[in-house]
Amino acid sequence: MSSNIIICGGAIKTSPLNFCKEDTMKNKMTEKLFELAYTDSMTEVQNRNAYEERLKKLRKPNANISRITIIVVDVNGLKEINDSYGHFSGDDAIKTVAKALKDTIGLKADIYRIGGDEFVCISESNVLPYISQFKDTIYFINNEKLYNLSVSIGYSRFHEKYSKSIDDIICRADEKMYKDKKSKR
Repeated sequence: MSSNIIICGGAIKTSPLNFCKEDTMKNKMTEKLFELAYTDSMTEVQNRNAYEERLKKLRKPNANISRITIIVVDVNGLKEINDSYGHFSGDDAIKTVAKALKDTIGLKADIYRIGGDEFVCISESNVLPYISQFKDTIYFINNEKLYNLSVSIGYSRFHEKYSKSIDDIICRADEKMYKDKKSKR
C-alpha cells in the first residue's frame, strides 16, 4: 500500500492521517491570540487595540469615510455606582451597556470599549434609528437594577462641509456626548 505525499506547513508528510494537524493547531492558536489582543475580556466587544487599528485604516488617504457614522457612549456616574454598590455593580453596569449596544446598535456597527466606561461605535450604515432603541433598552433595564444606569451619547455622521477626516467626525460625536453629559447633571 502506498501512502500519499502531503505538503503541509512546508513539511512533507507521508501519512494521510496527519493531514495538516500542525496547520490547524497554528490557525487555532493564531485566532485565539487575535481574539485576546482585540477583544475586551469583560464585555466581549472589541477593545482599544482594535479601535486604533480601525482608525489607522480610516485615516489612510484613500479611505472612504463618506458613509461613516460615529457614536460615542459614556456610562454616567460609574464612580458613584462603584462607591455605593461595589465594583461588582460597576462592572455589571459596564457589561450591561455593552450588551445593550450589541443588541441594538451592534446589529449595524462595530463596537469598541476604548476606556473604562467609554464605548465607540463605528458604522458604514445609518445607525441613527438604533440610538433611540439603545436608549429605550437602558431605560427599561433600570427597572431591574439596584443602581441608576445612565449613559451620555453623542453621534456624528460624515458631512462634506465639516468632515475632512475621521478625526473630525469623532470630535463632533465626542462634543455632542459631553453636551449630553452636561445636560444630565
